[in-house]
Amino acid sequence: MRLAEFVMHSDLRFALRQIAREPRSAVVAMLVLALGLGAATAVFSVLYQILLKPLPYRDADRIVFLHNSFPKEQLALAGVSSFDYVEIRRHKQLFSEAGVYYFNDLTMTGAGVARHVDPVNVSASFFRVLDVKPALGRVINEADDRFGAPKVAVLSDGFWRSAFQRNPNVLGRSIQLDGEAYTIIGVMPRAFEFPYPATQLWLPVAFRPAELSGMGRLDKWLHMIARLAPGVTAAQAQAGLQTVGHGLAEHFPAFYPEKTGWHFALKPIRQEQTEGIRVWLLLAFGAVFCVFLVACANASGLLLIRWSARSNELAVRAALGAGQRRIVRQILTETLLLAAGGCGAGVLLALWAVRLSNRFSPVGHGAQIETWTILFALGMALLSTFAAGLAPAWAGAKVPLEQMLKAGATRTATRGSGGRTLFLAGQIAVAVTLLSSATLLSRSFLKLMQVPPGFAPERVWSGSVALPRSWHSGAAANLHFFKQLVDGVRALPDVQSAAGCTAPPFNASGPETLDVFFQARHQFSYQPQAEANGVLPGYFETMKIPLRAGRFFNDRDGTTRERPLIVDEEFARVYFAGENPLGKLVGIGGERDHPGRIVGVVGNVENSQMEGRHKPEIYWPFTEETANAMYLVARTKNDADVTGSVRSVLANQSRDVALYDVASMSERISESLKVRRFLAWLLNGFAAIGLVLAALGLYGSLAHLVQLRRREICVRLALGATRHDILGTVMRQAASVLVAGLFLGVGGAAAAALLIRNRLFQVHFYDPLTWTIILVALAIAAAVAACLPALRALRVQPMDALREE
Repeated sequence: MRLAEFVMHSDLRFALRQIAREPRSAVVAMLVLALGLGAATAVFSVLYQILLKPLPYRDADRIVFLHNSFPKEQLALAGVSSFDYVEIRRHKQLFSEAGVYYFNDLTMTGAGVARHVDPVNVSASFFRVLDVKPALGRVINEADDRFGAPKVAVLSDGFWRSAFQRNPNVLGRSIQLDGEAYTIIGVMPRAFEFPYPATQLWLPVAFRPAELSGMGRLDKWLHMIARLAPGVTAAQAQAGLQTVGHGLAEHFPAFYPEKTGWHFALKPIRQEQTEGIRVWLLLAFGAVFCVFLVACANASGLLLIRWSARSNELAVRAALGAGQRRIVRQILTETLLLAAGGCGAGVLLALWAVRLSNRFSPVGHGAQIETWTILFALGMALLSTFAAGLAPAWAGAKVPLEQMLKAGATRTATRGSGGRTLFLAGQIAVAVTLLSSATLLSRSFLKLMQVPPGFAPERVWSGSVALPRSWHSGAAANLHFFKQLVDGVRALPDVQSAAGCTAPPFNASGPETLDVFFQARHQFSYQPQAEANGVLPGYFETMKIPLRAGRFFNDRDGTTRERPLIVDEEFARVYFAGENPLGKLVGIGGERDHPGRIVGVVGNVENSQMEGRHKPEIYWPFTEETANAMYLVARTKNDADVTGSVRSVLANQSRDVALYDVASMSERISESLKVRRFLAWLLNGFAAIGLVLAALGLYGSLAHLVQLRRREICVRLALGATRHDILGTVMRQAASVLVAGLFLGVGGAAAAALLIRNRLFQVHFYDPLTWTIILVALAIAAAVAACLPALRALRVQPMDALREE
């Protein structure tokens, strides 16, 4: 045991002395490993936070979301109605507990300036499904969740800290939300942020009796979660839901159109919460793992050069009795020290990258270096030790002693050059794959940015206003308030024009989707739907949405019995193909029997994503809108920020109304593309790192080749070869590696393109500009990498061969 410890300590001391003797190559190898390890660890920390970290709920894998699925309709996946909730909850053999919730917007008053808050209304069973306990007080119970019961509120930890300064005596206090008193009954733990991090309060749903009866079948606006019953799998629960749905379809075919493919759908909570980002994260992790492999390969190449320069030392040690195992162990010990240094630097790099990601990334908020991340980094460090040390150890163990002791040992060392060429070609192939994916995604993003949104977003400011529901003023009073507010905003010196709408393009919640009905027309095989938006006069002019036919709304609209409507070109194309839509009657939502008449057709507007997937849209005058919320839109002069001025106008009308969700239209469009933009930049960064590492690997391989073939070069020069011949030899070697890497890389790039094809927009794998960029980048990197070894080969003197002999 003591002998083994002595040998191990001697190996470590010797490795440290060798690293100190030749620090340059050791530092470069550590930096290469740190770059690969740091990038991989940082991306893994985000991946773990979002996809792998256990959710803070008991048996979270048994919590599911429930939806209504309409495969043939525009809104393919919808929530549930209150009637659906009551019906499904009865089936205890499928779900032990089920709950519903919906998002809300309220205004808190009574504490200075009116403040907008983000509450979520939940059923009493909501907290039992998630099985969470409050940090203070209690949660909503069945008595609270009754229509007409005293109003109560549960605070989030963040809201408790920001609005109440962590006051432990907050329980029992009353707050004013939309002019109504709510009693604070509890505070949730810091880790509880369901359903999304911005949640500040949880309030009771408190359904009206009519909503729990048959009248609540149509409006599928609730989010539903459930906990699987003991012993029931998700597949069994889905099969049970089909039986439940079949029974409902038989009794209420108008609300549950099973013939069109309608059914209840079930999704695990993790899948529901990460569906929009999972593929992007896995793509990023795959890319960074490729970078890690290239880093290991480069470190291996650098170490191989380092040990080949010390071949005489290995020969002497072997001559003095060191066996192959001892030599391999010494090589791996030195590699382990370098990998440990690279791992330490990589973790520091990962800490910085994670902090940067939490600040700028749209997906990495809250990520941190946790225990599993450290274990991942250690595992990668061990992997990198063997990956980087395998080639040097193999080379050091296989060269015969008599060859190592001779100056001509390099002849035998060059026999494995074919394997090294293939190894290096693999690195270039990975770089080509990364370059291809990154370039395709970048070009896709640039093309998305060039898609016309259907309006002029420049210099358009927007913000939302919600009137307290306790005002009970009625539609006429609400309309008067909003029109007065718009007039005040329009009168501001920095405002060119202003209007209002229920849903501007690219707002967080998006426009409402409603059923539409046509009189005296053929029946569609599906229920026609359209995105709906109520607008004030001047909206189209302010947004600069072009008029294609008919007219815009004016101040007289809404004063007559017949409601005027404006549709977009997509609506006209889908529902009035080959006809003039002007003058046609259309019923919207609950107004089936009181249709409006189309008076105008406007251009298509992108509402949520810049991909040209237009959905039919219909507009009606806000003069007939009974909602208590509206978005202001204002076209400003010289791109002025009018937020402060609008707040002043609003405060002059009422101090109980808050302005929130303020952003320019350009910012809203940019926000909709944030994930694509960030990951395009991320993959470009990985591609650049991969290309640099591949170039470094090519440089190391050529430098190693020149070192190994130094005697051959001297002999060839002595026999009459020219410097150009020597230069051609080195450059041909570089070209052969480059061609082989490019050939392999095309296959990898094709496979990667198949994985991301659904994420591309108007670009394809065979895009000429993409491959032009790749070839130019590779040519430049290869030329730079081959230059120094080629110059070194040209400086070799023929007399060196005679001296070495």
